[in-house]
Amino acid sequence: MEKLADVWGYPSKILEASLRVLSRYQLCDRCLGRLFARLGRGLDNAERGRAIKVFLRMLSTNSEFSKKTLDSLQEGWLAPSEGRLEVCYVCGSKLDEIILELSDKAVKSLKESGIKVSSFLVGVKAGSDIEKRQNEVIGVLGLDTWESVRREVKRLVGKAITRELSLTPDFTNPDVIVVLDLTERKVELRIPPLILGGRYVKLGRFISQMPWIRSNGSRKYRLSIYEVCEDVLRAFNGAGLVLHAAGREDVDARALGDGRPLALEIKEATTKDFPQGEVKALELKREPWIHIVLNSKASREYVRLIKTAPARKTYRAVIFSSSKLSKDDLQKIESLSHQIISQRTPTRVLKRKKDIVRRRRVYEINATLISEHVIEVLLRVDGGLYVKEFVDGDDGRTTPSFSEVTGKPMRVVLLDVLEVEKIQSLKK
Repeated sequence: MEKLADVWGYPSKILEASLRVLSRYQLCDRCLGRLFARLGRGLDNAERGRAIKVFLRMLSTNSEFSKKTLDSLQEGWLAPSEGRLEVCYVCGSKLDEIILELSDKAVKSLKESGIKVSSFLVGVKAGSDIEKRQNEVIGVLGLDTWESVRREVKRLVGKAITRELSLTPDFTNPDVIVVLDLTERKVELRIPPLILGGRYVKLGRFISQMPWIRSNGSRKYRLSIYEVCEDVLRAFNGAGLVLHAAGREDVDARALGDGRPLALEIKEATTKDFPQGEVKALELKREPWIHIVLNSKASREYVRLIKTAPARKTYRAVIFSSSKLSKDDLQKIESLSHQIISQRTPTRVLKRKKDIVRRRRVYEINATLISEHVIEVLLRVDGGLYVKEFVDGDDGRTTPSFSEVTGKPMRVVLLDVLEVEKIQSLKK
């Protein structure tokens, strides 16, 4: 049989640490037990603290125990001092009361909010005096078994919400966040943004992605993708909207085919389900120019991916040259397939973008002669390539370019985005 001395090492550390703490601080059961929260599964911190105190009390005949320590272990764990009873140094012996009060307020707030909720997450504001004093005590402990008072309060209030309202905790995409203030004993409900993923098709030209307002307050373009997206606010009772997209085409370019990936972030949406219930998609339209399909709820990671992950694009460009074009020119243009293009930030966007050099790959170019001065080009390229500058060269800021290899001035007169390839990480 294994000897007790062989397994007594770590429990001895617990007792020694408890004595160090209790010799300096008066602690209630919960605040003592929280220092050893990682030990003893299935126990509440108050049970841990009580067990430690009971065990120390059983050993109180040992002469090594100081009188101050013994005083801290009196019935009720309060020691006489100058004619009054001391209270817990960390929480003022009020933490159980605070947890009960915040639990009641959280349940009541959720009941009376009018928000349709099936999942929740509890958060606790940092910086309370209880937390500061706990951190002071932890410095004396010398062990790594503790948990923060905020984590404990979150857990216990969360259990109360689940028990009373049958709601499910969700740590990634909750319907509501219950924010607790230990100092003020207040509860605040915060509705995290609802994010919907989908794609938009733009069949008209001179339609911007965001509203374009001149300095004098007048509109530069009559319609924007964002304004059509705002229709979603009524469906989900939202208070505000943020549009995230996988890049943006020029206002005079169309987005055809399956369209461009986007995510709509709906602020303070009190309705989280699609209006029609379990539908495959929600459609937003401004006939005949804009069609938007939202087909799933999405995460913050989805937003990050569509904004940063590389996606190849296929374009159709109608190009004009003041000089006559020949089949030989088409061959020179098509020879740019499989090349790396170096582009300094185009002159037309220098006011809003940093002047850097971008390198993008061209995968395929197919050119067709329409007339002596007009060609149609289909090109498949890396996302982020400026097609107009790839054609005209932007006074040498893009190289090589159509104009450079043909020796003839060329410019795009019509541009369409035919395909934005699905980002690999988002494919089913």
